Amino acid sequence: MSSGDEKAIIKQYQPLIRALIPYEQQNKLLEGINKFSKRLPSSVRKVVREEVIRLTSLTDAPADNSAFARFPVMKFKHFGVQMRLDKVGAQILKNETALYRDRYTVGVFESVMNSSFYQTQIKKEQFQKVVDAFNVESQSFSDIEFGDDIAIRPNFSVSSAEFENGRNCAISALSFKGLALETKRPPNVNTGETITFMLPEIVGLTKEATEVSLTLSGIKYNKELGKYESHFQFEDNVDSAFISNLKRYISLTAYKQPLQLDLEIERAMQDLERDRILENSPWLPVFLAPHKSLFKPVIGLFTKGNTGFNDAKHLLSCLREKPMFEVLSKELQRYREAFVFCGTIKTKQGEVQVVATHRQLLKLAQLNALVYLLVKGGNFTCIHCRLDNISNEDKRRAFAIHDISANDFESLKDISHVMYCKDVTCYLSNLTLSSKCDFKPLSRSIRASGKAWHIDFVMEEALDRRSETRYLLDKPATVRTGLLSTLEAQVSDLSAKGMKIIVKPHSVIQKDVRVSVPELKLKNEKYKVIDFNAETGVVRLCLLEEARISKVSASVDSMIEKQSAHFKTRDIARLQRATHRYIWELAVRHMPSLSVLCVMNRHTLDRLKTVYQSETSDDLYPFSRTQRVIPLHGFFADKGQAKPKSRLLEEMFKETTNNSLVVHCVRKSDSRLVFINEKDFLYSKLRLQIRDQLVNDKIQLSATDISAVRCHGAATPLTKKRLAQLSKLNKAMYEKLEAMQAGYTHCIFLTNMSALHHDLVIDNLIGKAPEATVDVSVVA
Repeated sequence: MSSGDEKAIIKQYQPLIRALIPYEQQNKLLEGINKFSKRLPSSVRKVVREEVIRLTSLTDAPADNSAFARFPVMKFKHFGVQMRLDKVGAQILKNETALYRDRYTVGVFESVMNSSFYQTQIKKEQFQKVVDAFNVESQSFSDIEFGDDIAIRPNFSVSSAEFENGRNCAISALSFKGLALETKRPPNVNTGETITFMLPEIVGLTKEATEVSLTLSGIKYNKELGKYESHFQFEDNVDSAFISNLKRYISLTAYKQPLQLDLEIERAMQDLERDRILENSPWLPVFLAPHKSLFKPVIGLFTKGNTGFNDAKHLLSCLREKPMFEVLSKELQRYREAFVFCGTIKTKQGEVQVVATHRQLLKLAQLNALVYLLVKGGNFTCIHCRLDNISNEDKRRAFAIHDISANDFESLKDISHVMYCKDVTCYLSNLTLSSKCDFKPLSRSIRASGKAWHIDFVMEEALDRRSETRYLLDKPATVRTGLLSTLEAQVSDLSAKGMKIIVKPHSVIQKDVRVSVPELKLKNEKYKVIDFNAETGVVRLCLLEEARISKVSASVDSMIEKQSAHFKTRDIARLQRATHRYIWELAVRHMPSLSVLCVMNRHTLDRLKTVYQSETSDDLYPFSRTQRVIPLHGFFADKGQAKPKSRLLEEMFKETTNNSLVVHCVRKSDSRLVFINEKDFLYSKLRLQIRDQLVNDKIQLSATDISAVRCHGAATPLTKKRLAQLSKLNKAMYEKLEAMQAGYTHCIFLTNMSALHHDLVIDNLIGKAPEATVDVSVVA
């Protein structure tokens, strides 16, 4: 065998040679060769064996890598042999010596003197620096579970003749194991003493004043409170029934009373951050209730974020279609994710309204044809939907946190799931066919039927333009629409300057009407029609004559005052506020996307503060979380850069771009990750090559949408609520957390859209390039 052949074999089997080195150190080389290379030709085995023996033989050659080293270069001795190496060379020497069982061998010498091996180590170090720079600590959308460490700060005090001369002492922490009492001075008691305290009558805990024996475990000075805390533990002989009642009491009141200071700070921080993510999220939550083993939509939540990102009312109108929603429900139950196409297609019979899921179109083998026709028509919407389950515990907590009686909101009790929706039309609006396709007759199953669910929506007070207090009513009325024409109606709600009435659907209504409500003593009052829905018969009215406003307002105020108790429960503003807070509380625990909170900082990468991710999320694919650390380099880091940089983040913070698509291909043969430029993936011939690889099942596609939203303000609708409990404990910490809220600048959302983009690529749909693009590297 020629020397050239031997060099080729050594280069080809380098990983095997390095794997056999430890076996040679243990005099088990033959065993190792048989284990790793049973099927290799004998000539190759011989070359591999001789190379391993050569590399593991001892040497005394001095190593000097100054020809390609990074200065400064150090002079030192290693096992008595002179070395002249830089820091990287010294690290290579250390690692290689460890590989060769603390021996200075030919293999160690060659590794230190090999410039290509040196450059490989440099690249590894640089890549690790990039990875570390983009690592961010993660949090969960689920509530923090304090377990047995949970401790509340109750609103009652205890006393004992043996402690502080019988004075009532405030409880700074009450847990399953004991309690902590606050005093201005250190108490005159010794650790280990047992003291009997008197607990007052407490609803849910004790029916009468109760004596409890506790042992002092220690006294600490609390700098935050500026007081001494005496920590007591329950005696072993305390009644087990009392301990059971105590655990139940703490679990029931944990959301109504403040926790121990450090726990309350932790809880408030999570609540404030989750609220900020929801407030600025592009996802619109629609809450669902069970219906014939499937779902029906009940109510949506409008926020500043989702109304700014989407045409929120249009999204709801697209999702109302009953037959389509049945199909959508089945898909969501199975896949937890779906994409809905809604738009008009021009046919010979005229324009046809189409509403279908992308899997429906795949089943009909019409995805490419329908997308092409919808894009050509120019009037279509693609909605990304994700589903999550809402547990009874979630609902119990939401009712408890906002002190709402479940019996007052029967419709909200039935909610079982939340569906998040987001307009993703931007990724399809420029698509066209890369090859011919079959245009089949339009299936009836994807045509809009006209049967629609009614979906309510609720919004924060800042978004609601109706400033007046309105009250729910159900009173008969007569509407005069002309000289001799009248309509029977029902008054649905009433305010000082307007009302909502319901007439027969498809009635004829003029711009101005006169309304009579005998029971309210209103006769022929002239109102202006603000809005009329012919399908539902809902008419919204406003008083037309300024002169009549004061008189009617006085009449309404007088009626409300006489029956204040009755109308308090029918105050629409109050009901909407409670509804808004309840479904907000459900939504913050089930956000659908991986969310990154960003703060103000001089350095771009230091602005990435925290990542929130649900336990079931796959938005990080093809990367993975390590314990509580989230690697974001694959989405944000500039490729091929020695130092950690991110052009995408800089553009998002400067708001020159708001969204981007990050694409990777995972090669199945060796799990190698190949990054694909967004423009090349959407517009170039590389997309056709990716399609061929997908069809042949050689790669897996990962497409992640990244959307950045500037925070709409320092405060969210629930900021005051979240800080209310903390303000009772520590005013300084309350002010600190409140001031911190102005430091958040952006929320960035990462959403895996691989399912849709995979099918669009497979079905020969490609973007029309806005400008000429250059074909780059091909996926191997």
